[in-house]
Amino acid sequence: MKYKRGSHVGMILSFVVFITFVVFLYSVLRPAVTTGEDKKTTLDYIENKIEENTSVELASISIKIQDLKNPITNCVNFSSFFPYSLVSAHLVVKNESGDIQYAYYNLTADFDSFRINRGNLNNLFFKIYSSPAFDKLPVTIIEPCTAINYSNAYNITSTTTRKYLFEENIYDLIDYYKNNYEGLKTELNIPLGTEFVFGFTKSNGERIDVGNVSKSSSVYSREVPVQYIDNQANIQSGFINVKVW
Repeated sequence: MKYKRGSHVGMILSFVVFITFVVFLYSVLRPAVTTGEDKKTTLDYIENKIEENTSVELASISIKIQDLKNPITNCVNFSSFFPYSLVSAHLVVKNESGDIQYAYYNLTADFDSFRINRGNLNNLFFKIYSSPAFDKLPVTIIEPCTAINYSNAYNITSTTTRKYLFEENIYDLIDYYKNNYEGLKTELNIPLGTEFVFGFTKSNGERIDVGNVSKSSSVYSREVPVQYIDNQANIQSGFINVKVW
């Protein structure tokens, strides 16, 4: 009986030592696990903020000149366009082949119209891309330029609106980071004690990175695929990379 009691005491002591070790191990590892989860959450948050601050709406409007109303001049003045299409003068214009057409805006003479100096008289179909991320059309007068009216000479055949990242906006955010990193962190509401860098990879493989990664901290990173609009209104595929610590 004496030996049996001793073996029970040994088992109990071994169990207490094991539990103590588990508690100790948990107390050591728990802060690291918690920190990792927090940083991953922050990583998601910053990714969303970058996309939110570089995305704007892109309106796509298709217009068609009626065959019997086709002007005999390359320059066509689309009257009453802006009130109907509800877009601004920040446009990129392409013909049916996807070639960019020279377009102009005359604010003083015909504030609701814009002009296309088309490549040839057979160009009847045009795709209009409107977004505040594009440059405003130049104010220019071209003569001769035939005015045609909405509905009886040209039609708006389709309109779509969707939000996209814009290449130009990504460049602006990169410049903001370089010139006023702390201000950007404040504007994006980045949590105190968190640092971050990000990069942008274009469709041609060119990569632009901003900021320096800390070598003394655990760094969490992720690369996400994105679609973005370039300065010629083309939809491109690229990547946004974010690193936090």
